[in-house]
Amino acid sequence: MTQPTPPPPPYDRKLARDVARQLDRRRTRRRLTVWSALLALVIAAASYLRFGGGLGTLGLGGGRGDGDGDEQSRALTGPPRCTIRISASDLTVNGRPTSRDAAIAACKVAPGVDIFPTGDVRHGDVEALEAAIKAAGAKDVVLHPLPRRSPDTPSGTGADPGSARP
Repeated sequence: MTQPTPPPPPYDRKLARDVARQLDRRRTRRRLTVWSALLALVIAAASYLRFGGGLGTLGLGGGRGDGDGDEQSRALTGPPRCTIRISASDLTVNGRPTSRDAAIAACKVAPGVDIFPTGDVRHGDVEALEAAIKAAGAKDVVLHPLPRRSPDTPSGTGADPGSARP
């Protein structure tokens, strides 16, 4: 004959809770790992699309240049241009009042010179200053003309006859 089955061991609720807690922690860790890996993959793809194949300052290659690394670093912007504002009473270089000779000396080494005459300066003074700066060896001298107004437009209106202010 067959023997009766033994009774099941007593059910331990604390053990069941501990096992369920461990399984829940594993599942949470697994989800966190999967989502972190997916996020890292998205970031890597976005940085590859944004920065190309090279990693720039990390020095890990991928650049397209064939230089030997002896090149000097270059600034993104060049040296500032020299700005001269001339009026009948004074002359300013880059916003600082100065004499005519000091302005010529300061601007002869600049990569470019911009001359802005104001409304009360004599035309001959502007031409003389431009000629002196060019004679000193300045490159790229630009004389910005005064805005012109038609003599038949009334004072207080724009340069266009059709743009009269109310």
